[in-house]
Amino acid sequence: MAIFGFLLMVIPTTIAAPSPVATANHNQGVFGGVSIEVSNSTNASSEETMSSMPNIVEVFTATWCENCVDSEEGLMLAIDEADKQSIVLTYHRAIMETEDPFGVEKVENRWIDQYGDASLNAVGVKSAAPSTVINGELLHAGSGGLGSVDLKPIFAESLASQPYFSDNSATSSLSWSSGDTTNGTISWNLDAGDWLPESTSSLIFVVEESATFEEGSNGQGDYHDVIRDMIELPSNSGSMSYSLPEAWDGEDLSLVLIHQWEVVDIVTEPPNNNEDGFFGLSAIGLVGVVLGLVGAAILPLQRSARC
Repeated sequence: MAIFGFLLMVIPTTIAAPSPVATANHNQGVFGGVSIEVSNSTNASSEETMSSMPNIVEVFTATWCENCVDSEEGLMLAIDEADKQSIVLTYHRAIMETEDPFGVEKVENRWIDQYGDASLNAVGVKSAAPSTVINGELLHAGSGGLGSVDLKPIFAESLASQPYFSDNSATSSLSWSSGDTTNGTISWNLDAGDWLPESTSSLIFVVEESATFEEGSNGQGDYHDVIRDMIELPSNSGSMSYSLPEAWDGEDLSLVLIHQWEVVDIVTEPPNNNEDGFFGLSAIGLVGVVLGLVGAAILPLQRSARC
């Protein structure tokens, strides 16, 4: 039974076309991407305006996923030639996972919450390796078994597309202050206009630039931009105490701030100003007709009974 479940997770990713689809049945996305290196750092800060913010590329992978190698190579080829910089956040499978050591369950749950329904419609599972999301808006689920060269133009087209709110103004900033380079204070701020949806929330990802795992059965060896932790922030501006997780290897941790938004259109039934009902009769008129018909039917019966 466990093997059957594993096959259900893997098989769709090998046959699904990686054409982009919307990540939800309503408008949603992410922006920001402010990044600061924090390993061995006592103070670090950075700021981005909307015009300078990078593409945010979220990747779902696993150390056993062979198709993921070609998919990620094709993605990096597209990123290298794109006009705009990109920040990559790599999710590793965690739920029911026995081989991949990098998975974080709450991180995969976020993927499922944000992109799971679109992934399910596309390839039959809610978290499929490989999958790629561009700016929280476009999902490429699976690889279609294509090589990196064939995948490159598919990713390039999505990277070149304009994010939903790219014409608006916003400033996002992030800072880290620490006395011992491990325990410190994170401060963040989002300054935007009235265009910002009320649903907007902020997250910080702790990302390891490179982590070596020779036992990975896909042979990749070095796994890049690995998400080690995720902080769901209570507001879009504030500060909090935080202790960095231990890096898998090396000293290459960074913090990445993103802002996620959604716009759900509320569909309401238009008011019924036409009081005409069945055959142009109002409800009261219709009741009168029905009563009249019933009375007409009863009269012959009464006459028959008298006879």
